Amino acid sequence: MLDTASYLNNLQPVSTSSSSSSSSSSSSSTTLGQDDFLKILVAELQHQDPNNSMDTTQMVGQLTQYSMLEQLTNMNTTLTSCLSSMNLQTATTAAGYIGKSVKASGYSLSVASGSASSSSYTLSSDATSLKAYIYDSSGDTVRTVDLGSKKSGTYDFQWDGKDASGNTVADGKYSLAIVGKDSSGTQVTASTTISGVVSGVSTSSGSIMLTLKDGREVALSNVSSVTNSDS
Repeated sequence: MLDTASYLNNLQPVSTSSSSSSSSSSSSSTTLGQDDFLKILVAELQHQDPNNSMDTTQMVGQLTQYSMLEQLTNMNTTLTSCLSSMNLQTATTAAGYIGKSVKASGYSLSVASGSASSSSYTLSSDATSLKAYIYDSSGDTVRTVDLGSKKSGTYDFQWDGKDASGNTVADGKYSLAIVGKDSSGTQVTASTTISGVVSGVSTSSGSIMLTLKDGREVALSNVSSVTNSDS
């Protein structure tokens, strides 16, 4: 009787002299599918010794494995199809955000004609000292703003678009971090929220992204509120 392991060991590799298209096709398949499994099972039956046929228990076991493989393959196909449909539906829904003003968790800021985009921050605990740090695209600190002491809660933050010397910074993208300490000296970090008007929708690594008019991007999953825009 020829078992599965012996059959696989006796398989001959595809000739390297075949055409480029067939070579590409053969090399791209590195795993056994349900059709391959069935071919191996049929080959076992064809090559078995009539005087030493396959054990019934072994036969049932291999048929069970084939059935499970087929079910898993069909399930994977179904899940893939459902995921594609869900992504399409989500992207279609996200298109309705275009022209709307959204707020989303994030730390990016933009400056256009000397005017900085608006943002807010939330403290989960009281802070006896709090500062806002503005960074440019290179990670250098452009401005540090002393916010004093704050109780836990949500606050608006509006950067005036100027650096530490009082000069208006160049238009572009910047980032915001708000950090402080509580009464015991423990560091307190605030979660920041950015806002803007949506101008487009795209996908990135399976995530739906909303593009704001100033070029920044926010993940749809990070959006906390949507309102009509006056602009």
